[in-house]
Amino acid sequence: MNFLPLLFVFCSISMAAQSVVEIKDLSPSIAINKENMLIADLAIWNPPSRYEDMAYALTKGGYRLFRFPNGSLSNDYHWNGEGAYDSTGIWIPSEENYSRGFLGETIYRGTTKDNWGFIRRSHLADGNRETMWWGEILDPKDPPWLVIEFSKKEVLDSLKIEWGNLRPKSFDYYYWEDEFAPYPGVHQGLENKLKLASKVRVTKGSSFYKGNAVHARYIAIKFNTQDLPSKGVQIKEVEIYSGGKNLLSEEGYKIFAMSTRNGDRARTDWTDIKWDFETFMEYINQLPEKGEALICVNAGTGNVNEAVSWVKYANIKKKYNIKHWQIGNELDGEWEESGPLSPRQYFARFIKYAKAMKDVDSTILIYGPLYSSHKMREKGSGLLDGKFWFQEFLRLVGEAEKKDKRRYLDVVDLHNYPYWAEGNLNAKDMLKASMAVGENLDTLKSWMDLYLEGERKISLSEFSTMVQGTSLLMDYPQATGVANIFGQYVVRFGDRLKVSPWDAYGDIFEGPDGSYGTMSLTASAQIGSWSKWKSLEPTAEYYGVYMAYKEFLEDGFKVVPSVSSNPKVVSYAISKGDSTRVMLVNLSDTPEVIEIKRESDQGANKLLRTEVDVFGEKQFKWMGHHKFAFPFPKMGPSGRRLNLSKSRDIQIPAFGLVVVKINPRLSKENPVEVLSISLSKKVMEVGDTLNLFGTAFQKDGELTGGYVKIKDFEKSFIKILPDDKLWNSSIESFHLQIPITEKIKLNKPNEPLPFIELTLTGLGGKSITEKVPYRIRGSYRTTAVYEDFNRGIDNVSWYPVAGGDNNTSIEGKIFGQGDGFIRHDFKIEQPVNQGWPNFAGAYYNAYEELKNSVGIVFDYATQHNNPDGYFEVQVASEQVKDYDEFMVRLRNTRGNWARDTLIWENMTQEGWGITIPQLDPKKIKNISFRARHSGMGFISIDNIYLLKEDGEAIPMPKALRRLR
Repeated sequence: MNFLPLLFVFCSISMAAQSVVEIKDLSPSIAINKENMLIADLAIWNPPSRYEDMAYALTKGGYRLFRFPNGSLSNDYHWNGEGAYDSTGIWIPSEENYSRGFLGETIYRGTTKDNWGFIRRSHLADGNRETMWWGEILDPKDPPWLVIEFSKKEVLDSLKIEWGNLRPKSFDYYYWEDEFAPYPGVHQGLENKLKLASKVRVTKGSSFYKGNAVHARYIAIKFNTQDLPSKGVQIKEVEIYSGGKNLLSEEGYKIFAMSTRNGDRARTDWTDIKWDFETFMEYINQLPEKGEALICVNAGTGNVNEAVSWVKYANIKKKYNIKHWQIGNELDGEWEESGPLSPRQYFARFIKYAKAMKDVDSTILIYGPLYSSHKMREKGSGLLDGKFWFQEFLRLVGEAEKKDKRRYLDVVDLHNYPYWAEGNLNAKDMLKASMAVGENLDTLKSWMDLYLEGERKISLSEFSTMVQGTSLLMDYPQATGVANIFGQYVVRFGDRLKVSPWDAYGDIFEGPDGSYGTMSLTASAQIGSWSKWKSLEPTAEYYGVYMAYKEFLEDGFKVVPSVSSNPKVVSYAISKGDSTRVMLVNLSDTPEVIEIKRESDQGANKLLRTEVDVFGEKQFKWMGHHKFAFPFPKMGPSGRRLNLSKSRDIQIPAFGLVVVKINPRLSKENPVEVLSISLSKKVMEVGDTLNLFGTAFQKDGELTGGYVKIKDFEKSFIKILPDDKLWNSSIESFHLQIPITEKIKLNKPNEPLPFIELTLTGLGGKSITEKVPYRIRGSYRTTAVYEDFNRGIDNVSWYPVAGGDNNTSIEGKIFGQGDGFIRHDFKIEQPVNQGWPNFAGAYYNAYEELKNSVGIVFDYATQHNNPDGYFEVQVASEQVKDYDEFMVRLRNTRGNWARDTLIWENMTQEGWGITIPQLDPKKIKNISFRARHSGMGFISIDNIYLLKEDGEAIPMPKALRRLR
């Protein structure tokens, strides 16, 4: 028998490297401090079970600081569900009792909301006089104002405003003649191109202005503070007319409302959030290496008293001693509840929060402003005065601290997603865009030095290469991109840095290139696979951060200048004594070869122990563009020892990442540890290949060997080789392939699973053994008819279930006699306040023979008139105690017939509840065929047959049914 470990060696290069990276290790600067450097964002939208499965990955990855409640929803979230709203919509939490927190949505919405599936019209143009925008005077020099942006230039001849109880003495009506206002738009631009159409006096509850028509795409309604009541301004409705038509009654515009007053009501479409503050604290406190909390308080719809009560509860009542507190999230952005805010407006909230929270506990560290971009010179101050957002915020903080002789801003916090390209997403442009971070950090540092006294820590509390859901995020260049961003921060702020890759776990979503991906450290494991990370497996992003943090960075090493002669290769370096670490990033689509020269060697041909850790296409490659795509191979970083007596060439894979360790510390004392193990298919049959992937390490050590024992295989003891054939590095990855032949024992579905025993060894006689479950099954065969729909509708045991209290419905009708099929016509309406896509389903009861099967095979044809609509088969089980049933997506066949197979032990949950390791067919309650999203269509079903691995076969019809 031929056993095939996957072997990868660097491609041979016929000539020595022409590119050189010079390390000036005699010119050290800042010393690396890794304490609490890595942050994991533990968002409230994920179920606690996801984080339970993630604990191993986070611990091995070095994450010690954990963010709660998350990003944008931090500005919507009330941490304590015990309390009451006051008369203006401010949530007042209880000082005595605690219960799970909840989400709110502003009752004073001015800005149009349309992001991440949450769509709300501005109250300024919703046609409802019972709702309103309330603009608050946070800074008298920067009063509230409005910008309305149309999709194109319009001829605007009049406007009408209906005021609330707070109305101004007058307002200014402006227009902007240019065809286009570059991002971020008029409201946060640098240059003032607004032209005054008229100053309009307000004498009653509504104002109507009709003057000379203006031809504009942008208009603004501005106020002078002296003309406003002290509590701000309230507007119930705005109407903009063109030839008698109110343009705000239709689509094709967006409203930006600056300085929206806080206050909300509880959301009804997203309730009973299981991941609450106390559950979060219990989780991080029981991790193998206890974590620390980073709390983001609600500075959007919440208020300062709510934040103060959180500090009191956490640090005084519960004694959690939480040091790290963020004030709001990306409030410079219009996508945030209460956003956008100018730097003056955000500062007014920030300073109140910081003072009050530090009055409760003077030892806490305050983070701000959680700015949404790396671009320092893009977003204006909101006053159209040529000043920049971040610059103005730092100036205001510096002035307040000097005046009060007190520090308010301890950690300067920002977010980075440098790549954006809807038309042609590609790895080369993505990596090029990631290079723009460094120069902006230099600008930031110069502003910090100018306006702030004393050194501040830096927090990159969200970052990735981009925010678009493309499969590019899942592929190996993503690792290179995030490591490159990380590196640019490290060489400038590595002595005081905190970084949080977005996100710890995220759902897969579709991007502008039609492929699927997610910004996350972990993703759902490949369907039918086994992973040491339980329901999860590592993403390329996880490995990119791992390479930068675990393999490159070392406490006490100092950043040293690093210069690459090759513009396609970016280098970062740290040194300590005679030891140097270099991280090399390949921006190009071809392998690059370089040689490293250190200043301290002074031309001497030193033969220092050198390890090269590699991550690229040979270690991790994403297969497919669909939602259920997966990596293959799925290894982590893999090390090679460089024989300097033969060659000093270091090859960096295309779009790849390399960490070079020159004269690393060597120890025999540390244990051998496993980073990840996965089996591509847990259940296999004769003719398949067993694909076992793994990554292991011995810190400051050297892995020396590996083997597996598989009791019932033809050869029970098999040596493993890493991907370069040599066990000689501190981290190694491997891929073992074993053909499944007829000589291998089959395992029945109901008997205990056998194990692959995997053993890895390292220096000092250290070793680790892991057990990987698997099953070799017999051939599936159709053994019984579950339903063939040949006996009429009265003999079909099905019932309809429709979501939402509306006209959503599903029906069933048999077509054909003696050879029939069933057609379920559906109509789905989407409830206004329901955040998830509504459904209509045909439910079929399970009976005993189905519970003894291993799966089903069936024919179906589907049609949905909504492009966003989709279909699924849901298998309800007694195992699931919440709402997260096992399910699988079906294709929208557009009326054509297709045949699919469902195997019970390969089915997975959607990912919103408690994770069940495997569906037990004996616990199945029913099977439903469901359509999702508003619209109309049908699901036709035929020939549902049961599958087993033994028993007499009953052939199902070979040909697919034609449309009738």
